[in-house]
Amino acid sequence: MSRSSSRRIRDVGFTLILVVAFALLPLVYPQEYFVHLLALSAISTILAMGLQLVFGYAGQISIAHGAFFGIGAYTSALLMLRLGWPFVLAFLAAGAMAAMWSLVLVPIVRLRGPYLAVATLGFAILVHLILLNEEWLTEGPFGLMNVPSPKIGSWTFGSEARMYYLCLACAILIYFGLRRIVSSRFGRALEAIEQNEEAARSCGIDVRLYKIKCFLVAAFTAGLAGSLFAHLTHYLNPNDFTFWKSIQIILMIVVGGLGSLEGAVVGAIIMTLLPEYLRAWDDVRLLIYGLLVIVFMAFGKKGLIGLLQSAVVLARRRLRRTTSSFGLAEKTAK
Repeated sequence: MSRSSSRRIRDVGFTLILVVAFALLPLVYPQEYFVHLLALSAISTILAMGLQLVFGYAGQISIAHGAFFGIGAYTSALLMLRLGWPFVLAFLAAGAMAAMWSLVLVPIVRLRGPYLAVATLGFAILVHLILLNEEWLTEGPFGLMNVPSPKIGSWTFGSEARMYYLCLACAILIYFGLRRIVSSRFGRALEAIEQNEEAARSCGIDVRLYKIKCFLVAAFTAGLAGSLFAHLTHYLNPNDFTFWKSIQIILMIVVGGLGSLEGAVVGAIIMTLLPEYLRAWDDVRLLIYGLLVIVFMAFGKKGLIGLLQSAVVLARRRLRRTTSSFGLAEKTAK
């Protein structure tokens, strides 16, 4: 078995352990606010994994992810509220609408580094202004209220626990879908683009086309996350979808580890739960939050997932040494 294959198996195994642990958490501690935070963590995981494809694998700095998140949220909510669409269709339409809006970025995908970041920032501001000012469609600054709970067949996801398991199931499916993508030829092409665009182009890779596809996939997943967010909170406000939301998602993948879906999962969970549990410190919570982010950044490009993987490898080596020493001692005794 190759090293890359064994690493993939290890990463998937780690994720499965994490999924089982989070599936059991509401049973251990069923408090509604805690379960609500877990659902938000699952939604953040979807967002972070989508941006990881753009930022971590393709090396493209995008500050538009929060805008796609908002487009998906409003699309799903409006389709169910005003047109009476079933949740499944509204959910898929949210992803499709966000992906369609990502085509607006096609003319700027040739840009690199800070130029691409500024261009996507402009797109994020544009979307926020539309959500804020087009009251005939979005209810403007007052927000969109009474967003209905999802219903699939005879199942209504009205409680926090049911919504959490729906969000968790979607996050798992999207994880395995993106895992398949990054392990394919498409994923290898994105890694080549991230390392050196000119070299990738000289090898016959259509850099512009791959960037467009990358943004499409990431925007689609962000739209799905937006749909889940809308039906979880039952209320949408344009201020939830400013460019600061994109910055938060970037923090998630940088803290968790660039170029790793598992890093996106870990970073999303930590950066979603951490601010809530720092509220106990009141006045100094922002200071503590900033200091913790600096500490997390000290782990470098591999982030927290790299630290966890190194700890696992070290523990395995020590276990092997202990086992071999024990076996050698037994042979000597005989």
